[in-house]
Amino acid sequence: MILVVGAAGWIAYRFINTLREIPDAYAAWDTGTLLIEYLQRHENHWPSSWDDLLTVMDGEEGSQILLRGARAGDIEYAQSLRKMIAIDLKFDPRQPDQRNPVSRSDGSALKLIWGDRNPNQMVRDYLNGAAGKRQSQVR
Repeated sequence: MILVVGAAGWIAYRFINTLREIPDAYAAWDTGTLLIEYLQRHENHWPSSWDDLLTVMDGEEGSQILLRGARAGDIEYAQSLRKMIAIDLKFDPRQPDQRNPVSRSDGSALKLIWGDRNPNQMVRDYLNGAAGKRQSQVR
């Protein structure tokens, strides 16, 4: 009986904790999405600020960007991301494996629910893929 109650308590704790972490996980994922969109539109140059990054939300194209934590094109939500997520503005996209470009606003590591939606890995995968495309075009 104690084992069943303990297991039920642990499951309830994990469920509640996951619910609390969903907004941060979506914020991280959405920041990765915005960064990739920015890189695509700016020849793989890194944004100089959050305001610079958020220019991808301008216009018709910006209203089509899928944001998991809000509806597509929700600029107010996109602006709120800077309260939860920090972007390393000195990140060098030519050396994507040097360090993580995205962290929590306090500088700590991101808490991720969906492992394949790590914004750091999303950015690295995009940049490494873009570098591979450039090399194949040179040949």
